Amino acid sequence: MKFSNIKIHNFRQYYNDVNIDLTTDIERNIVVIGGRNGYGKTNFLLSIVWCLYGEKISQIDDNFKKEIQKEKNYSSFMQQSINWTAKRENKDTFSVSIEVSEIELPNLNKLNSNSDSVIITRTFNVTSMNETLSISDTNSSMEIFDDDSDKINFINDYIIPIDAAKFVFFDAEKISEIANLSIKEEGSFINDALGKILGLDTYDTLIEDIEFYINTLKKEGAAKNLQEQIVDKEKAIELSEIDIEKLEEENAEKLKEIDDLKKIIRQYDNLISQHSKQGNSTFDRESILSEIEKLKAKEFELSEKFNELSEIIPLAILTGKLEEVSEHLEIQEKNSISQNSSKENAEKIENFIELLFNKPPEPENSTMSFKDKLFYYDKAKNLGSELFASNGKYQELEFEHDLSNAEKNLIIDALNLVNSQSKDLFETTIEELNEVQIKLYELNKTLNKVDADLEDELILEYSSKKETADYNITENNRKIGENNQQISKLRSDIVRLNQQLLTLVKKVDINAQNKIKIKESQKYIDVLNTFLEEQKNKHKDSLEKTILSELKILMHKLGSEENSSKFIEDVKVTILASGQGMKITLLDQDDNEIRKESLSSGEKQIYISCLIKAILNESIQSLPIFIDTPLGRLDEEHRDNITRKYYPALSEQVVLFSTNSEITPKRYKDISENISKSYLLFNDGANTSLKNGYFNNTSND
Repeated sequence: MKFSNIKIHNFRQYYNDVNIDLTTDIERNIVVIGGRNGYGKTNFLLSIVWCLYGEKISQIDDNFKKEIQKEKNYSSFMQQSINWTAKRENKDTFSVSIEVSEIELPNLNKLNSNSDSVIITRTFNVTSMNETLSISDTNSSMEIFDDDSDKINFINDYIIPIDAAKFVFFDAEKISEIANLSIKEEGSFINDALGKILGLDTYDTLIEDIEFYINTLKKEGAAKNLQEQIVDKEKAIELSEIDIEKLEEENAEKLKEIDDLKKIIRQYDNLISQHSKQGNSTFDRESILSEIEKLKAKEFELSEKFNELSEIIPLAILTGKLEEVSEHLEIQEKNSISQNSSKENAEKIENFIELLFNKPPEPENSTMSFKDKLFYYDKAKNLGSELFASNGKYQELEFEHDLSNAEKNLIIDALNLVNSQSKDLFETTIEELNEVQIKLYELNKTLNKVDADLEDELILEYSSKKETADYNITENNRKIGENNQQISKLRSDIVRLNQQLLTLVKKVDINAQNKIKIKESQKYIDVLNTFLEEQKNKHKDSLEKTILSELKILMHKLGSEENSSKFIEDVKVTILASGQGMKITLLDQDDNEIRKESLSSGEKQIYISCLIKAILNESIQSLPIFIDTPLGRLDEEHRDNITRKYYPALSEQVVLFSTNSEITPKRYKDISENISKSYLLFNDGANTSLKNGYFNNTSND
């Protein structure tokens, strides 16, 4: 499948009709769209996602969700999406069209039997606030569907399912954050990715539906008092989710304010710099400002990381006790298995002896006395106990923990969370944050000296206003940090409330009829889980091989025999229990786990890129891939590797949105044989247009 053409009409920076030919072939699979920051690369990607999914784009990815939250809601987001020039000309409609080709289409009356392409168009009118979706035959231009639900189902079934969109349209720099997820979260991510790509998510949804049905049956027989407690917990969960949504919306507004304040600061900096040329300073003010901006971004990133780590400190202090409880529970479980096994064997031996001595047939004219029978009965019993004894050793415990499965899982999750964050990571984060703050202090001191040389009153006024904007950015970042801590607490509360809800439901006295229904429903869940596990096991080996081979190709630490033996030697994929997905483990030459959080930002991006390629390789059909910031956090050597060796082999159609500092003219030349089309975004201050070619090589054709 490929997106062969995009037409953007009055959407955001794109004024009137902007047509982009994205056709590729087997040898030339890459389309490069270059442009400076703010020229419309991200909005180009956003336009495609909006065309396919409309109001549901917030479900795809947190980055798209934040874009909407910045405008408070979808309606406001849409009103702000019409091109400003078009709006001044009293035009009130914008649209995006995508021609999707090389797809297997269903047999439909309104569709040409030879057709393998369709045109999807989404239109929005800001006056009537009316949104329309059209899917037409490319050859006849005839509308294929009348009902909107059929159109949505068609996109999900034959184009790209909404749940798989995050692996097709993404920011490579931001997606590297997946490497920081906990075992459970990463397992869920991989489970989602593989499920969506392979179509297994249908079975996951079916399991969820059956589990919901079982819980409904369980709650039916609850006494009034218990029913009220269950309802209270459900309401508390719902209110916590609403509070999280409000806090996320507030954060999005704060981020928008920060973006606006940064623009204001840049304006003041430009004005100050223009006048500073009259001074006698030997310092390059522009270089100082550029370095300060980079350090502030790094400071914010490290502060966020430190806040996340701070939440784990209480658990880290209790690690010893948690491990003791976990070991105790493990022994309890082994003892329980050993006792059950011994009991089961004893019953079988008893039954065997009973059948042997006291049930026909018996030998004719048997002279065995009762005393002899008793002797052989005891002997058989002792031999049976020796021969069929349980292998598990029983360990005597002074006491046993009376915990539910949910409570046991909480302890395991807490330990996994602590273990995923090493002591070195705490120390490194604090050291890096201190180092950045010291550098910022020194640079601001230098900048103040430069600006102090300027006697102009106007300059002093600009400096004062800039300081105010800087202060407001700091305050907004502080508020975002507070909100994030509150969101983390609310999410922990939701986990706790769900565990309590589960405990309450278990107390319900279920009637006989519902017990039968639950038992039968559970059988369906067991069958579905077995099927899903079989499917995942089929793909486990190929995922391991692809991830490892890609890592060896792309990571420069693995580029030589000397380095490879000191770094990643193997990759293991483990199927997690209870349908929690898969765990990817990176191993060194001694089979020790290499924690992903110990990787650099660039190495994390490489790892996630390899994981995404491995998942895409399992797909039944080739999908088009659209990537913003393709070389974001990578160092120069990694940038060269991923440009030359990764993107040309990623998919049959790869569209890259890049600045000239990422895919430089030299890197562009390195992959020129793989490039089908290239465009450069130009902005006249209000609108963005495209020219054929790339940086330093464009035409108006």
